[in-house]
Amino acid sequence: MPSGGKMVLVAGATGRAGRCIVSELLKRGYAVRALIVPPFDPPDPPGLRAQGVELVSGDLASVASLEKAMEGANFLISAIGSKKPFSGTENDRIDNMGNQNLARAARAKGLQKIVIISSVGAGNSRNALSLMYKLMMSPILRAKEKSEAFIQSYGMTYTIIRPGGYGDKEASGQIAFGEGGKITGRVTREQIAKVCVDALTNQEMNNRAFEVVDAATVADDRRQFIITI
Repeated sequence: MPSGGKMVLVAGATGRAGRCIVSELLKRGYAVRALIVPPFDPPDPPGLRAQGVELVSGDLASVASLEKAMEGANFLISAIGSKKPFSGTENDRIDNMGNQNLARAARAKGLQKIVIISSVGAGNSRNALSLMYKLMMSPILRAKEKSEAFIQSYGMTYTIIRPGGYGDKEASGQIAFGEGGKITGRVTREQIAKVCVDALTNQEMNNRAFEVVDAATVADDRRQFIITI
């Protein structure tokens, strides 16, 4: 669907998934604004300005600063994530409260929709993971689950994307969607970027949370749970 020149604020634009999202948005004709969060992001990340991306600073702990960053934007995609997955404090500050504050600012500024990257294992997808992995990743999964619950009850249009395990080699190119933790597998960041950008205008994805993986990595006995979007 044509972008109509609409503006998308990307939080986490300097990360590996975030850069894929920026590239996908530009490919589809969106105007892109990258949220730069000191000290996590460099003040002038290499390559973004050269692509025509607008840079704006913001503080994930300050709704007012995020509102300012969203002035004139139509959509938000959040790919923020803690770089300390075993730190409950850091996870809560970024993956939970960071996304909550982004949602608060987006509603205050009248954005049309927010798309949030979470993780398989959060919310009602917790049973998709092995017990060992859930225990190991519990701090970050708890934080993502809190932000998911807040966004789902906040009263603005959203899509939550729960990637499977990231891999760099594309298995099939076909993307599989699940709901409620019935599928898991591997996925590339490029695939997640395509899904995030699709979600901006696909009304079938409104107010839903999806597990997203490469179709070839879904176990045979789970394939009956793949859904079509």
